[in-house]
Amino acid sequence: MESAHKDFTLAPRASGKVSWLETIGLTGLAIGLGYVLVPQDPLLIQGSFPWMVLAPLLMGMRYGFIRGLASAALLVLMLFVYRLDAGTPYHEIPASFVVGVLLCGMLVGEFRDIWERRLQRLDLANDYRQLRLDEFTRAHHILRISHDRLEQRVAGNDQSLRSSLLGLREQLRDLPREDDALAALADPILSVFTQYGSLRVAGLYRMRADGKLQGKPLSALGEIRAFDTDDLLVRLCLERGELVSVREELVERGENLRHSELLACVPLIDTEERILGVLAIQQMPFFAFNERTLSLMAILAGHIADLLHSDPVALQLDSADAQLFSQNLKRSLLDARDHDLPAYLFAFELEDGGNSTGLLRLITDSQRGLDLQLRQRNARGSHCVLVLLPLTSEDGAQGYRERLQGLLAEHYGHEQTLEALGVRTHSYALDANTDREALRHFLFNGCALHDQQVAI
Repeated sequence: MESAHKDFTLAPRASGKVSWLETIGLTGLAIGLGYVLVPQDPLLIQGSFPWMVLAPLLMGMRYGFIRGLASAALLVLMLFVYRLDAGTPYHEIPASFVVGVLLCGMLVGEFRDIWERRLQRLDLANDYRQLRLDEFTRAHHILRISHDRLEQRVAGNDQSLRSSLLGLREQLRDLPREDDALAALADPILSVFTQYGSLRVAGLYRMRADGKLQGKPLSALGEIRAFDTDDLLVRLCLERGELVSVREELVERGENLRHSELLACVPLIDTEERILGVLAIQQMPFFAFNERTLSLMAILAGHIADLLHSDPVALQLDSADAQLFSQNLKRSLLDARDHDLPAYLFAFELEDGGNSTGLLRLITDSQRGLDLQLRQRNARGSHCVLVLLPLTSEDGAQGYRERLQGLLAEHYGHEQTLEALGVRTHSYALDANTDREALRHFLFNGCALHDQQVAI
């Protein structure tokens, strides 16, 4: 209320009673001064300028039409009073003085009232804009604080989808071979699902040999309620071998419990269509309950199932063998076909002799965390290094090429390229339009491999 936008007045206004006293007092003071200074013409009508008009002008300007008219009426009233005195020259009433004084008081007061009404409208509009500005400012500060906290949360969590899967893979490597991998990694697996699905209440259940779910979860988040293992969503999930959820409209209207006690069921199913277990979700935020989040959890479940059914010997190796490579190649093909998640496959073909040993080591050193490599001899008698880049787009593949070229420049000079050093490079992009036969043609015809070296 003390801000500059509220200051619309040149001088502070008095209250109603004080303004009337001020009007009468100032007008009376003007009349009194005129009587003292010029007794023979107390209203100064005979002079070159009627100075008495200043009183109604000031009152009209300060308080508006009513006070200006009242001040002018007092002067006119005094004119009639002085007319009764024989010592004054006001025996004949000067009509121009009467009309002029009244008009001055009324016109100035009227214009003052008009401008005051305009200022009041501006004041109301300004108050409304100030109110909206305050609301916007508060919302902006809340949004900025929320953004800062989200930024800190993201900055503090450097795990991507690739690094999360790589972390599970490393934990699986450290397990003894006789351990139950699903039971041992149930908590980390549920933690990964919680991170990417914002889950509140969920449980990870094992698949029994009779095709039913175990009644007790291997790992649980929140206070999960017991539910019938023959629940509609569970039954559909196991029959179809895919993620099943209730409709968003039913959740929004609160009618989902009429059909199932669960919101969604996510099967852990590998590339051989074997179901290891099911993630049963009972509660998750409505903003996260959408097709994108559910698809992401289906992708995670497939990769996790592949990891759990991987050959434990291959997991101990620095680079995966043909079985593990083929399994991940199938998973990348399914992700590209079903979820539109791209992947990239490179094949580097090298002849024996020359720089082949150093180049093979350089290609091996270029491997990223989740990438897979497979070295084979093809039908042409050349070394063939297959490099699979899961969850990688064309931009990511270009980054891999640039990193490989950087390693090449460090070892052989900036002017050298793979082609100049006798390395033939084949590349294949796995996307939604890729079919199995086209990929087979690339591997068996373009790279001269056979089905005993890589399976697809």
